Amino acid sequence: MRASRVIGGLFVVSGLLGIFLLYSDPTLRIGAPQHYDALIAFVVIDFLLGGLELLTPRSLLLRASAIWSVVRILLMVGDVFLGPMYQFTYAQFADYLFNPMSSVPADVGNPAGIPAIPIDLILLIDLAVLIIALRQKHSASLT
Repeated sequence: MRASRVIGGLFVVSGLLGIFLLYSDPTLRIGAPQHYDALIAFVVIDFLLGGLELLTPRSLLLRASAIWSVVRILLMVGDVFLGPMYQFTYAQFADYLFNPMSSVPADVGNPAGIPAIPIDLILLIDLAVLIIALRQKHSASLT
């Protein structure tokens, strides 16, 4: 199944982006250690699903991959609602998390574009995985 191989590769890239974010975002490590630990778990899940999709493509894995992508999209978008916990408005926190041109990351000690660039790319990967999995399911139901 070509779709499984593409999804597996996307999850591996997502895992690598997660590792990059763990390395490059000192604010995450210091200011939100629970989120740092959660990101470690996300990276492990990405590599696990990616490896399984690459090695043993099955329709059940496509479903699990789609579910994982939906869960992570909801968690990333839901993170915006934690802004006040970190002394941000919702809009400021959304800007910090998703806007690569934001000036907020520099204010909190992060390099420019961190965390927004890796988060945006992971979000796009999750959307791509979801679309590929749904298309594969749809085309399988037509045959």
